[in-house]
Amino acid sequence: MEGGFEAANGVAEKVLGVKLPVFMRVILPGLWVTGVLYPFIAWILGHLPWDSNHSWQRIAAYAALVLILGALISTTNSEIYKIYEGRVGWPDCLFEWARQRQRKRVIRLRKAAKSKKSSNQSRYDEIWSQLRDYPVNDRGDPEATHPTRIGNILAGYEQYPNTRYGMDSVFYWPRIWLQVERDRKEEIDSQWSVADGFLTLSAISFAGSGLWMVQALLAWMNLGRCWLPVGAPGLTMLGGAGWLFFGWFWYWLSLPFHRDNAEVFKSIFDIYREKVWSLTSLRPHEVEMWKATWAYFQYLVLKCPNCETWNDARRDKCKKCDFELQDITKKLRDSGVFPTG
Repeated sequence: MEGGFEAANGVAEKVLGVKLPVFMRVILPGLWVTGVLYPFIAWILGHLPWDSNHSWQRIAAYAALVLILGALISTTNSEIYKIYEGRVGWPDCLFEWARQRQRKRVIRLRKAAKSKKSSNQSRYDEIWSQLRDYPVNDRGDPEATHPTRIGNILAGYEQYPNTRYGMDSVFYWPRIWLQVERDRKEEIDSQWSVADGFLTLSAISFAGSGLWMVQALLAWMNLGRCWLPVGAPGLTMLGGAGWLFFGWFWYWLSLPFHRDNAEVFKSIFDIYREKVWSLTSLRPHEVEMWKATWAYFQYLVLKCPNCETWNDARRDKCKKCDFELQDITKKLRDSGVFPTG
């Protein structure tokens, strides 16, 4: 798998002059959305002022649209994931219905695994490879907590650092990621970009399906002019069905890549958590030290050790209790260390 990603990255860089993450997250979604909006894009290209004898101008304008649309879509990546996970945009009734379907699937898989445990080891292993898509409960049993497959896959690997090491993945992940070597980061990001790209294509396809079908219905009810494609509501409805198919196709195609990404995520915590071990140790009075440092350099003030009032660092006595502050400033000048108590 690793060699495949390196080869794909090399092809993207040699043929298109871009790295795989840029191709998967920007260029490919940009191309795909121009397909969804093709009649509108064609109308724009047809009304731009240029010399009809120079076709390269049309190509350059189209390439610019691809990059602009792709870049705009890439900024919604986080929101796309939230929708697919079931975190936003799901009515309560739909969320619960879909989650129950996932829970029934887990029950079916567990029953199937139990029946194959002694009779068919290879089938038993395959079933458990699917059950590992789900997070586990307090007893260590797979459990569906989200309404979608991808939501449960992401929940499962985000749960891993906490169940194994007691590490909150949201808090510790950015800190661990900063410790990963640059070349390894690029390699990992290339692998993760494939899953991101396929899921973005799925989102574009589903949105396109809704757009085309609504246009067809409006045209049939004489409530609007059908421009996707122009004047053909039946063909537009068929196109909407095609985009719906591609929405599911890209979604299911992304799932194996998300599973692979999950294992990489877990491995990073396994291997690199020692890099942030220093976070577990606080020096004596470290909290007070940082506060005193910030106050001095930001506002030129020191805290009175007697009444804890903040004073101008140039004062000889505390403005509230008249405590002598000269010893504090002397210690600061002599040792370069802020007194903390």
